[in-house]
Amino acid sequence: MEQASNCYVLMTASSKEEEVCRFLNENEGIDAFSPKMEFYHRVADEIRLKTLFPGYIFVLTTLNQKEVDERFRHFPLKNTSFKELKYEGVSALKPEEKQILRMLLDEKRILRMSKGILLNKKLHVLEGPLTGMDEYIIKYDKHNRLATLNLTFLDQRWVVGVLCKENDR
Repeated sequence: MEQASNCYVLMTASSKEEEVCRFLNENEGIDAFSPKMEFYHRVADEIRLKTLFPGYIFVLTTLNQKEVDERFRHFPLKNTSFKELKYEGVSALKPEEKQILRMLLDEKRILRMSKGILLNKKLHVLEGPLTGMDEYIIKYDKHNRLATLNLTFLDQRWVVGVLCKENDR
């Protein structure tokens, strides 16, 4: 995520993120995206992508809050709608939330799987976006290869993919 841009969050139906992003991206000065994450698909035994925050779209722009409000008011879409997420009249993303997105998402706006090792039932990340964030991991589901972080974003906990080896010491 670019540092100089303002970041706004939109809510839409969880199956309509890509359609709304395409529509918004047709407008000059707007960069809309729906972040993805890698996860382990047990049945297929492979890494796949899914939407990181279903129903949410992120918009990067140099437009200020007033300009965005005006621009979004004139965006009718058939069969779907979206609403800007605001708290007390201001866009939902706080500077620390933008920083977390910058840290965890790659240039394609994908949260890649990290790799780690289980030592004494505690997950230690060795490589990937969660490197150095072991203290934020509060739970590891080794069956589904998912780590729950003690970080909330859009009022939900981050659940991220981690490939892990076991090493009982």
